[in-house]
Amino acid sequence: MAALEAGGAAPDISDRKHIISRQASIFAILRSLQKHRSPLSIVFRGHDDQVYTSIVLKVDLEEGYFLLDEIAPPSGHKKAMGGAAFSVTANDRGVQVVFSGNQVVGAGTNKGAAIYKIKLPSKLLYKQRRDAFRAHIAMADQVDVHLVSYERSKPLLGSLVDISSSGCKIEFPYLVDPAFEEMEVFDELAFDLPEEHFDTSVLCAAEARHAVYDQGKSMTSCGFRFLSPDGRNQREIDRFVSYIQRESRRRGQD
Repeated sequence: MAALEAGGAAPDISDRKHIISRQASIFAILRSLQKHRSPLSIVFRGHDDQVYTSIVLKVDLEEGYFLLDEIAPPSGHKKAMGGAAFSVTANDRGVQVVFSGNQVVGAGTNKGAAIYKIKLPSKLLYKQRRDAFRAHIAMADQVDVHLVSYERSKPLLGSLVDISSSGCKIEFPYLVDPAFEEMEVFDELAFDLPEEHFDTSVLCAAEARHAVYDQGKSMTSCGFRFLSPDGRNQREIDRFVSYIQRESRRRGQD
């Protein structure tokens, strides 16, 4: 294999708030691409605009690399093995993923097909689209939320601002310290649903998205995405969203 250049360029993106640099978060995104066999679009720098395709076969956080399947069409193999840097664009369940400056650092075969070893990117773009609908929580339906992360010394307590099938926004009556990391994973996000209508609770893991700190009011707000809630919890979340919608319409009519 030809000698490889050291390092690589960061994604050329002006919207910096969507750039992820935490290695654990990058690992989680690539693992999701692997799990869902999401197609990757590959473009080699300094060559023509030919778009190649592949998929992620494996991601190793401890060793800091991921494996790509054979690149198609076959002309991409020669470019990859020649040390050409390339960018990757993919879609993780509706979220745009982009990272560049990638180069092959090792290669092999799997059932006769080429596979490529690439270092985990130091940063990537992860641009989430807003949910089509978020149900806003009225004061009469205020819900307290407990967040637990085994990497934090104490739980966080806040209140739901809005909720959708896939996530929620929480407001904290203080400045959260240490500050949220983008895509920081919380092992438990838990809240009790209104007893008069549900008599149950929701418990699932979640990841932080786009925190806002209001120094003047000493308040923090942050969006969260639910991480693979089981069937029961997902049903309760969907039921609660429907209930909030109904209550909002009823109060509007009243």
